[in-house]
Amino acid sequence: MLPELRETGNLTQVAERLNVSQPAVSKVLAKAEATLGVSLLRRDERPVKLTSEGELLAEFAEQRIGMETLLVRRLNVIRKRGAGLVRIASFGASSSTRILPPLLKRMRQRLPEIEIEIVELTDQDASRAVKEGLVDFATLAGGNDVDLDYFPLAKDRLVALVPEGSPLSGKVSVTPEDLAKKEFIMTKGGSEPLVRDWFRGAGVQPNVRHTALQLTSILAMVRAGFGLSVVAEMAVPENHPEVTIVPLDPVKQREIFLCRPVGSFASHAAERFWNVLT
Repeated sequence: MLPELRETGNLTQVAERLNVSQPAVSKVLAKAEATLGVSLLRRDERPVKLTSEGELLAEFAEQRIGMETLLVRRLNVIRKRGAGLVRIASFGASSSTRILPPLLKRMRQRLPEIEIEIVELTDQDASRAVKEGLVDFATLAGGNDVDLDYFPLAKDRLVALVPEGSPLSGKVSVTPEDLAKKEFIMTKGGSEPLVRDWFRGAGVQPNVRHTALQLTSILAMVRAGFGLSVVAEMAVPENHPEVTIVPLDPVKQREIFLCRPVGSFASHAAERFWNVLT
């Protein structure tokens, strides 16, 4: 009711939309105000406007309507024979831009009746979401959790990001000792443990002066001369002006998997998706 009133500013029009009488609308609003102890309408204005409290409730109502609409849509899909919804947690740019798109394109051709929904999360949140059953599958780097089944998707490697034109940008590869001499921007994404392990293997520590979660932020800081960084190669966009990608020596690789909880599937759609994939 409040969303309609915010849109029309007219109680009569709201009543017509809801197919009830205007006194009924007024009675519901008055009862709500009495229960909440706040005014929901500014009745002295034309068209009628909502108070701040009314706006808050209207926003809540719209969100609830949206969730109900989504629920009905999903249930309708599930009712179709062989159909259903598969939810996949993606851990970031590497997965969302390079790995999942071609995979999902193939799966949609094989299983056109199944709806696929991608939820982008951090590595830690993606792992927790799949273990707690909030999603059916998750893309994760590494495959050593006994509570999960793994299907290999891709191999990736760490690379250095250096400003274009810097002395390191012309090298065939860079070592931990090369980067340890410079100011360093540490990624706070899922590659951080691998980055630190790469430095640790050479017995040196990076001179971490900045930290960033988003790759776009890291690229901007490298471009501006705030330091160098090491990230997963697949996470780097095709267009990265004024920033040069340099391989590492020694090479540091990681494998990307699609994973699911060990045991039964949460839905028939998820089981079909996994069986076709594997």
